[in-house]
This record gives sequence, C-alpha cells and structure tokens, in this order.
Amino acid sequence: MRRYIVILTMLAMTANIMLGAASPETSDSPSELPQELRQYLNMLSEAAPPAIISGHLVLSAQGVSRSVGAAFSHENWSTIHRFQKNGYGIFVLYLPLPYGPARTVSYRLVIDGLWTADATNSSRTIDRNSGVTVSTVDLPERSVRVYGVWDPSLSGQNALFYFEGQAGQRVTVAGSFNGWDPYLHELNEVQPGKYELELQLPGGTYYYVFMHQGRRISDPLNKSVAWDGTGRPVSVLTMADN
Repeated sequence: MRRYIVILTMLAMTANIMLGAASPETSDSPSELPQELRQYLNMLSEAAPPAIISGHLVLSAQGVSRSVGAAFSHENWSTIHRFQKNGYGIFVLYLPLPYGPARTVSYRLVIDGLWTADATNSSRTIDRNSGVTVSTVDLPERSVRVYGVWDPSLSGQNALFYFEGQAGQRVTVAGSFNGWDPYLHELNEVQPGKYELELQLPGGTYYYVFMHQGRRISDPLNKSVAWDGTGRPVSVLTMADN
C-alpha cells in the first residue's frame, strides 16, 4: 500500500511540474494557457533564446541552480519573476506581454541570488545607470484597446477617446468637461468603424459617455464606471496634473 501512495505522489508532482506552474507574478494559470504555449513549455528540453509565444514572453535556463528569476527594466527592476521547472528539468518563465507600443526592454537573470545576463541571448547592452551588462529583447505591440485595460488618459494633458462601431456613423462624446453637450465634440473616423478624438484637459476627474445613434453609451473599453443621479452608468476619466 505504501508503494502505491509513493507512486501516486510522484505522479501528482510530475503533473504539476510539466506545465511550469505559474509564479505569483504571472496572470495566467497553467490551465488557462493557450495550447501552443503549453506545448512549447512542455517540449522545451534545453534552454533556448527568448521567444514570443501566444502573447507571452518565454525565457528559459538550465543547470544545477536551486532558483532562477528575472527582473525587467520596464518594471524598474522592482519585481523578480520566478522560473519553474518543466518535465525536462528546464527552468521556464512565461509572462504576458505588457500592453502598449512595441519596445525593446532590458532584463537580467537572478540565479541563486546572483545577477547575470541571459546566457541564451546574444542581444546585450550596457545599462546606463549601473554600468552592468544586461540582456535585451524586442517586445511587439499589444493593443490597450481591450476591455479592462484601455484608459483614455495619455501623457501630458491629452485624453484620447476611442469608439468602435459601424462605418460612416456620427459619434460624439459628452461629459463633465463640456457641460454634457451631446453635439460639441465629435469623434473622427480614422479607419472604417474606428473613431477617435483627442482633447486637452487639465488635471482632475471627469465623467463621460458616448452619444451614438441617439443613445448614450458608457465607454465599453473603460472598466472605471460610476453612476449619475438617475442611476445610469458613466465612464470615469482621471487626468494627472502636469
């Protein structure tokens, strides 16, 4: 009986390791990962250069190390993301790509507490602040125009309102910044069915809705919502002071 308990315990441990259980810093658990990414992580039998798989950055390392982590310049080196081992004993890390434009970011590995460049990555540079060698990786654009991520506030005093619908429509924005005038600020159709309007606004918190085909619509992409005096939803926009 004890032999069967030991075997079952080992199988359970292997099943957890094979998928490279997500570290607390990752937003996706193994069961939620895209199939292409799951297959890549499970089949990685030796460390490979950084890869972009199914909207994730994948790093890997190998050796007899006890722990491996990675820190990134776009996070101000403030977070160490921990690697997990897959079924081949390879340390793997998968992180969702950050939202925003394409960019080149720097990173360093932390192996058993020692900071070092990524041995699998020949793309390196010297960090201006510290003077140490860091690895670099090119990250593709990831659109922020998705539910729960899009924020109309931009740098400085500009706000970018964005709306998607049918082509050839009239879309306006009404809010506390224009006295809730439904006609004053019309969005421009920059592509068929895609409308934008950039406004210069001072720092503060504003409330707004879109006016489309005679209806008032809170911003479908903006998860920051409040309710007006009649109980109708309005979107919230907070602009930083210069």
